[in-house]
Amino acid sequence: MAVFPNSCLLGCLLIFIALQLPKLDSAPFDVIGPPEPILAMLGEDAELPCRLSPNVSAKGMELRWFREKVSPAVFVSREGREQEGEEMAEYRGRVSLVEDHIAEGSVAVRIQDVKASDDGEYRCFFRQDENYEEAIVHLKVAALGSDPHINMKVQESGEILLECTSVGWHPEPQVQWRTHEGEEFPSMSESRTPDEEGLFTVRASVIIRDTSMKNVSCCIRNLLLGQEKEVEISIPEKLLEELKWKKATLHAVDVTLDPDTAHPHLFLYEDSKSVRLEDSRQKLPEKPERFDSWPCVMGREAFTSGRHYWEVEVGDRTDWAIGVCRENVMKKGFDPMTPENGFWAVELYGNGYWALTPLRTPLPLAGPPRRVGVFLDYESGDIFFYNMTDGSHIYTFSKASFSGPLRPFFCLWSCGKKPLTICPITDGLEGVMVVADAKDISKEIPLSPMGEDSASGDIETLHSKLIPLQPSQGVP
Repeated sequence: MAVFPNSCLLGCLLIFIALQLPKLDSAPFDVIGPPEPILAMLGEDAELPCRLSPNVSAKGMELRWFREKVSPAVFVSREGREQEGEEMAEYRGRVSLVEDHIAEGSVAVRIQDVKASDDGEYRCFFRQDENYEEAIVHLKVAALGSDPHINMKVQESGEILLECTSVGWHPEPQVQWRTHEGEEFPSMSESRTPDEEGLFTVRASVIIRDTSMKNVSCCIRNLLLGQEKEVEISIPEKLLEELKWKKATLHAVDVTLDPDTAHPHLFLYEDSKSVRLEDSRQKLPEKPERFDSWPCVMGREAFTSGRHYWEVEVGDRTDWAIGVCRENVMKKGFDPMTPENGFWAVELYGNGYWALTPLRTPLPLAGPPRRVGVFLDYESGDIFFYNMTDGSHIYTFSKASFSGPLRPFFCLWSCGKKPLTICPITDGLEGVMVVADAKDISKEIPLSPMGEDSASGDIETLHSKLIPLQPSQGVP
């Protein structure tokens, strides 16, 4: 009969174990946070919820929401009363408990007037007696910044700098530039700098080198919200032209005058960079390359490829033509100066400006140019003329089919004391002179056939008259 004592011992053991079990209302629990981050707009309210599992009442529990450290906390409630002394100063007065469903074990804290600094991770901590658990809640704060603004500047290099700025973004936004057709291209440089409130100021810049790009937009995106702000800027036609001629000046060449091509009424200066138009006619050797009817002279430089730029100071004198011609143009007789005959030029004649097209194209300029820039792009077949007084465009001969050497050329249609000035690159594009000078400024040049004596009959030299440059002579 040894079985009975063992049965008594087993019963006592079961009673002891039962006495050690906790009561049902203090059983272990889990704390569960939201599966996804909570999204809140800057300045609005945000609720950070947590719940118990199983769904038992959270009344009488210690409830605590904190950031990196348990204390000081964002919010603390113990036995149903807020413990302000344990809370961080930046949250006091902004955080309250939402306890509508506390009996079912679901509670939340509401943060008012959400700031950028509120973004990040929170932990909700529930404790009853010796049992406690916590869960993680992520708060994402979003802010749409100001409408972007684009500032535009033409740099010395002849390129257009666009800088896009906007303030008040959170989190760090993405910047994207677009063409008018929607093609995206990256920034040259970007910066995103937080201010004292943690909001980002965005600066992004891009260099525009393509002179055909007339409309550009800057788009700033908040990827968290899936929203963006965009502004488009139209690059003014004048600015595009300024870009073109500033780029052209990077290809500046030093132009000199070829005395073997000069008409007998043109008298060269001793530096071969200046010329004067006079009534008298020189006796010069007959050469196939010399103009004998049009009062013109070519530059020595011959261009068979590449890009080349030079400037001519015209001042306020009247009646001139400036441009580019084929090296082998007809120089004897009065063939029209048109592209078909190998001339690409603009002129001032009388009171009007013209492009020397077959029917002469009038040029309605806003103001008279005192300096004219000429840019030859051999490969593209383009010749551009610019008013360097204000950087505006005068005229373009485009898509020509060049073959063989091209040379600068200059013509003077009437006598006058006002000089033309070809500006050398060595002197800041200033200094070489083409001068027309006579007593009667309005007098037309009496042109006589090559080889005939001049009206005065006293010039017997067989070479150009070299006119010394005066030290005091300068550009008007």
